[in-house]
Amino acid sequence: MASYEEYVDFLRQNLTQLERIGDAFSGADERLDYAVKELLTIRPAVEPLVGLLRELKEAGYIMPKQTQQIAFEFTLAPNQGVRLEDLIPLDGTIISVGFHWPRGCNALVDMAVGHGYKQFMPISGFLALNDASPVYPTHENVKREETVWCIMDNHDGGLPHHVSATVTIAGD
Repeated sequence: MASYEEYVDFLRQNLTQLERIGDAFSGADERLDYAVKELLTIRPAVEPLVGLLRELKEAGYIMPKQTQQIAFEFTLAPNQGVRLEDLIPLDGTIISVGFHWPRGCNALVDMAVGHGYKQFMPISGFLALNDASPVYPTHENVKREETVWCIMDNHDGGLPHHVSATVTIAGD
């Protein structure tokens, strides 16, 4: 009768590499069968949720992975203008731009927003309102580290005005 060490040596010399790999996966098929059985059990409960998720995504209601805002605000002295810049923090889409003009601006404070070399809000010219905070939906694709900017001009020769613009970016 052979000793245990002799038996192990015999196996090492006579088992193929493929047989040794197969031994490492022994029992995997039973575990896989169990997992499939469990998935099939919960499938009826999950299918309506998958359908709802698909419908929401097609309708545009799925939340992005990340949403970031860049706020530009400045107190402009009489007859002062400024260009403020910041870097886009993520790849994605600018989905809205919100502006705020306090009471007393009397459409004398202009604002415009853009990214890179492109102005997109408004497409050309400037917006100037009084006692208003509109939010405009947009769809501007942007890349991380690209520059987003806001131009603010106070054409009121007698009063300073504190105005702001908020750019909302959704993406990865």
